[in-house]
Amino acid sequence: MWVGVGKGKGGAGCTVGALELAYAATRRTRAGRPRRVGYIDLDPQGNATDVLEPASRAVGIKDVLAPTDPVPLAQAFVATSWPNVSVAPADRFLANREMDMTAEGLTVLRRARLSGEMDNQFDDIVIDLPRHLGRLSTAGLLGIEHLFITARPTLWGAQGAEEMRYTAQRISYRGNPELMTSGFIVSGYEPGEDSDRIVGEMRKRFGRLLLSPPVPRREKVPEAIESYHTPCREYGDSALVAVANAYQSFYDRTLALHSGEER
Repeated sequence: MWVGVGKGKGGAGCTVGALELAYAATRRTRAGRPRRVGYIDLDPQGNATDVLEPASRAVGIKDVLAPTDPVPLAQAFVATSWPNVSVAPADRFLANREMDMTAEGLTVLRRARLSGEMDNQFDDIVIDLPRHLGRLSTAGLLGIEHLFITARPTLWGAQGAEEMRYTAQRISYRGNPELMTSGFIVSGYEPGEDSDRIVGEMRKRFGRLLLSPPVPRREKVPEAIESYHTPCREYGDSALVAVANAYQSFYDRTLALHSGEER
């Protein structure tokens, strides 16, 4: 299945969420083996690419989306330090695609999904969507089937989540009818009067799409992901297991829904 993780505001935990969902997928099996994940880093900052430590950066997603002589998507993926995860790397030059991407580039991920050309290579594709809602985001949203929207439990976070949902709805109506918002993920949650009020308001607004449990704030998440390039569950700190469990539950319920749709 093709999954995207996006945000309306910066600092919403989108990249951590995408990485943790990718790792969660590899903990499940298909045909008796771990599921294989292709990670597409559409964020020009390339933070997820750095974390995954690709074997090579000679070719990346920017080359797949290039206006002339594009590279086939399958050739952009390289092995990473995370078992069963390959990445189509991002770098700062990916930002150029906002200016020169053609209609072919805009729809390349959608065509790849519909054609099934990646099915023999990966069981899941996870797309880390960029912060800005431009052509790169549009290309990602046109490709995916399931969208997770991450938000901090703040007023601005809730507003950003609503903006992303509106954008996804427009993409769904105009070019990707298979796209559905599979859930809003509250990240960096700490119990408190203000955060609980915001979460309550988000639940009224988004209903069952507000996923539970909220992902708890843990100080060592940046240390594990950013500094040591390690999934939360593998870091060896029991406090991070709750974070890993939350993302595992989000992945599992989406896989169950997706499998039910396929039958």
